[in-house]
Amino acid sequence: MREPGEKVVTLQRVIAADRDFLFSAWVDPALFAQWFGPKAWRVERCEVDAQVGGAWRAWFRRGDGSEVYAGGSYLEIEPPSRLAFTWDLDPAGSRHEPVSVVTVTFNQTAADTEITIVHRKLGSAQAVDMDVGWTNTLDSLAAFAAARIPTGDLS
Repeated sequence: MREPGEKVVTLQRVIAADRDFLFSAWVDPALFAQWFGPKAWRVERCEVDAQVGGAWRAWFRRGDGSEVYAGGSYLEIEPPSRLAFTWDLDPAGSRHEPVSVVTVTFNQTAADTEITIVHRKLGSAQAVDMDVGWTNTLDSLAAFAAARIPTGDLS
């Protein structure tokens, strides 16, 4: 149920990759660090404890050199089909805005995976930023997956 004034961002993307791989890209810190975040952002450091109640944290460097933090805790983990986690931008925990919640679902199609992201409990300004941020993050994931697909042996 939506709270009064709450904004929700929902995005869907079909990515040419197996859902097991894409799910792993979200929960394996070595993979996560290679793609997570909008284009022109780089994960400087990340921590991923992919279990219910475990924490995830990422420290980013934007293209302009500024730093950004995002983190939270896992609420649900159902490999390889669903993740839910909190989203908090305050590494010190003295937040000024409420923590939001992200749900990511992975639906395997014949050859691809449809990923749906639903980000809830956002304010109006946050919703605009997160719509752009998640769109760019899915672009990063698609590019990462495309670069990891083996081209096959041509010999």
